[in-house]
Amino acid sequence: MVAANKTPNTLMGTIRYFDPETTRAFVHSIKWPEGPCCPECGSVNVGYIKSRDRHQCREKGCRKQFSLTTGTIMEATHLRLDQWVVAVWMIVNCRNGVSSCEIARTIGCKQQSAWHLLHRVRHILAQAPEGKLTGTIEADSTWVGGVVKYMPKRRRVAFLNKGPSFGKATVHAIRDRATGTVRAQVIEKETRAATEQVIGENVAHGSRVFTDGSSVYSWLGAAGYSHESVNHTAGEYARGEVYTNGCENYFNCLRRAFKGTYIKPTPGHLQLYVDEATFRFNVRDLTEWERFERAMREIVGKRLTYSDLTGGATR
Repeated sequence: MVAANKTPNTLMGTIRYFDPETTRAFVHSIKWPEGPCCPECGSVNVGYIKSRDRHQCREKGCRKQFSLTTGTIMEATHLRLDQWVVAVWMIVNCRNGVSSCEIARTIGCKQQSAWHLLHRVRHILAQAPEGKLTGTIEADSTWVGGVVKYMPKRRRVAFLNKGPSFGKATVHAIRDRATGTVRAQVIEKETRAATEQVIGENVAHGSRVFTDGSSVYSWLGAAGYSHESVNHTAGEYARGEVYTNGCENYFNCLRRAFKGTYIKPTPGHLQLYVDEATFRFNVRDLTEWERFERAMREIVGKRLTYSDLTGGATR
């Protein structure tokens, strides 16, 4: 791995540091820390075909050829590895996210390629939950969608008549007070059934759960949780240690990304955008290099093809 005292901490330093040779060595150390091995049979008896920049298994029953990107999120990419690392750096270190147009202008590729790259990076940023949370937990939800005051009058009247959540997606967040980390996911609607499912899957019974005064959390006490709430409608936002301000902090970061960068995300891809914001929030105390390295260590064993992303449709 790269020596700690030589790692860049700016975008300019990253562009200068990651020349093609250094980039290849960096990705090689992540994918094959103990040397190349065949993805088909697992053999370490591997040769290198310099003219094709590919490895080949020497086992008689295998002979599979593979590249450094095979079996990673970058598999079958037409972009150079140094373009990839610069893009990953920008995605994990830009506080409010970065658009595909900006990525395309920076690394020199088409907007469609940058859009696919962005979603592939979001795919590796999604963190699989490791067990249920215990201790003191905050739970809250927010609506993601158009801002009513910026709508044309006809649409604004229709939205106001149908309620503040009409036409918006719901994002539910659970924050662990001990670690400050958040788990967030898109739910169909803010209902009791939805909160029962998401909290039941992520929070252990017996934990203290703090929420707002919404009736969708009324079941928590009877389900074995220690439940307390604050009444936002009455202007109560904190009562001692009972508050959901940690979740609100996360929602503010999420909303800034949607208002300023990702103006109109496709509903089917919304979870990927949420995963990106969640990753950045959970590693906010790390340095720029540590955030970048944390993301890059997730590239192995994951794949998101353009066809899977678009359902086979062209964009």
